[in-house]
Order: sequence, then C-alpha cells, then structure tokens
Amino acid sequence: MNEVGIRRENLTRFPFYIFITILLGGIGIFGFIANWKADQPTLAKLSTILVAAHLGLYWLNLRQLHRLRWWIFYYIAQTVLIVVIASLPYSGDANLFGLSFLGSATISIIGESLGLWGNTRRAFFLGLLYLGISLGIFFIKVELDFVFPYLLQLLVNGGFIVIIMIIFNQQLKERQKAEDLAEILESANAKLASYAARNESLTLHAERERMARELHDTLTQGVAGLILQLEAIKAYQQQSDHSQAGKILTQALGRARNTLSESRTTIEDLRNKDADFQKIIEKLVEQFDAVGKTDCELVIQLETEKPIPQHIQHHARRVLHEALVNIQKHAQAEAASVSVIQSGNALKLSIHDNGVGFDPQQVPMCGHFGLQGFQERAQLTNSRYTLVSAPDEGTTIEFIFPLDETGDRT
Repeated sequence: MNEVGIRRENLTRFPFYIFITILLGGIGIFGFIANWKADQPTLAKLSTILVAAHLGLYWLNLRQLHRLRWWIFYYIAQTVLIVVIASLPYSGDANLFGLSFLGSATISIIGESLGLWGNTRRAFFLGLLYLGISLGIFFIKVELDFVFPYLLQLLVNGGFIVIIMIIFNQQLKERQKAEDLAEILESANAKLASYAARNESLTLHAERERMARELHDTLTQGVAGLILQLEAIKAYQQQSDHSQAGKILTQALGRARNTLSESRTTIEDLRNKDADFQKIIEKLVEQFDAVGKTDCELVIQLETEKPIPQHIQHHARRVLHEALVNIQKHAQAEAASVSVIQSGNALKLSIHDNGVGFDPQQVPMCGHFGLQGFQERAQLTNSRYTLVSAPDEGTTIEFIFPLDETGDRT
C-alpha cells in the first residue's frame, strides 16, 4: 500500500480512536476517583496506568499496523490488559468501573477489529474471542441475578456498534472498488493513448517510406539516367561527333518527358488516394491508347458491395502503369489487353501484349520497370506474381492481390 493510501486510512480512523480515548479515558477517570474514595490509592494508580497503557496501544496500533506480525503482539497485549483491569479486586463503586470498562473495552476492540480487517474471518474470530472473554469475566465477577441485565446492555450497545461498522466497511469496500476501477480505466486510457501515438508514428513512418519509394522510382532514376546521357552528349561533342550527340540528345529529351509524365502520375496517385479505382484504371488505359502505337483492350469487373483496400488499389495502379510504360518503350506490340477482375477475396490483374517479348532470365534485376520492382510489390502485398515471356512471343504479367487485409499497407 502506498504512502498516500496509508495516510488516507489513518485520517478515516482518527475519529474512531478519539471516540475510544474519550470513552475509556472517562471510564478510567471514574475508576480512579472511585478507588481513591474507597481508600485504595494503590489500586487507583495501578488501574489508571493500565487504562493509559490500553489507550496507548490503540494509538500505537494506528502507526504499527502494517508491520509484519505486529497484530499478534497487539491483541495478546490488549487481551491481557482488559482481563487484568476487569479482574482487579475492586470494592464499592469501583466494581462498577471494572464492569463498565470490560464492556466498553470489548465493544471498542471488536469495533476496531472490524475497522482494521473489514468484514473478514479474522475480524469475526477476534470478535468472538473478546465476547467470550467478556462473558467469562461477567459470570465470574457478577452475581447471577445481575448477569443478564449486564449482558443485555452489552449486546444492545455492542450490536449497534458492530452493525454500524459492518455497514461502514461495506461502504469503504464499494468506494475502494470504485477507486480501483477508476485507476484501471485511467491506466487503460493511458495505454490507449500510447498505442494511438505509436500507431500514428508507424503510419507516418510507413507513409514516408512509400513516398520515398515512389520518388526513387520516378525522379531519382529518371534524373540519374538524364545525367548519364548528358555526360555522353558532352563527351561526343568534345569528339566533334555531332551526329551521335544528336541521337543521344533526342533520347534524353524522351527520357525527360517520360520522367515528367511519371512524376505527374505519382503525384496524382498520392493526391487521389480515395479516388474511384475503376475510373483511374480506365484513365490509365485511355492515356496508353492515346499514344497511338498499340491498341489496348480493357476488361474490368469489380464488386461494388466489397471495397478494395486502399493499399491494394495503390499497388495495382502502380503495377499497371509500369507494365503499360514497358509496353510503350520496349514491346513494339500491335495489340495489348488489360484484365482487372475482382472475385471473392482476390483481385486479379493481367496485362498481355503481342510484342517482341524477351527472356526473363537475361534481364538485369535493376531499374524502375524491371522484374525487381514487380517482385517488391508482390512481397509488399503478399500477392502471387507471374511473368511469362519469350522472344517473339509477347509478354504476360499477372498479379493476384489478396483482399483479406493481411498485406502491407504502405
């Protein structure tokens, strides 16, 4: 238990201990006066010292309760003091002091045990113990005719205090449950806030990686290629080979236009993340047809009742764009076809051309539109990717994207 909790418990017990001190202290003063009037000064002093020790143990218990095994010593000492004080050889009015102290002390210590231990077995057995001790002393010291009135008074007063303490303990228990629940909720809120911050950080990191990959695929490689071509032009000019320099210049202009087009496509793709997927596919094919070199047929079948995850839409658009650019640059094809079909938990994207084809084993694993780019996207989306091509037999690229939300979201 933390220091704040102990201090709060002590504050709630102070009124009870003050009440005990006033009650038993008043009875002790009465006993001192009664013994002194009965010409028993030694007994008056002894009873006063014992009552003071009894009260002192109450206040000491308030400080030492959380020490290991302290409670065993405490209840043994209090039991001895109560028995001794009640059993001293009083005479006259002092007999009333002994019995009054016995009943009040029994009720007080039973009430204290309920306050300290709550409605538990330990408090129940301690109550039975002190009640048994009190009854035993009553039967020994009081004549039989007066036993039952004393017992009735003890049970009424004691029962009233015990009921109050049981109700008070139940209220404390409910309040503690409410405080514990509040702490649990606070801890849960803190964890949720931490998870939200972590998720936001991971999302930003993933978005940065995606943007870096897109820029690398377009601007970086495009500009790097332009630099190499410009260096080649400079070298041919120094050799006065203007014919070859002109050819490379024409190629460089084509690369520059292509890089600009790819950059615009990338920027548009980043801006239009929530755009209509079917319209974007149709627009890509229309732009490809507009070039006029290859006729392209589009077949697209989407299930409107089951949206395609955004990250799958993004990678499918990028795969289609890269494949169409490859056809424009290398395939020399007369016809091409694009098929986008959603079925169940999969999206199948197929691009075929009747161009010159190539041997996939002879293509270097580098460059923006090479095999490496397709394989990376397949890995990012947990997709099945196949490429079939051979010289003079055209090329077919096929992606099957899973739609079960298990793929990468970057």
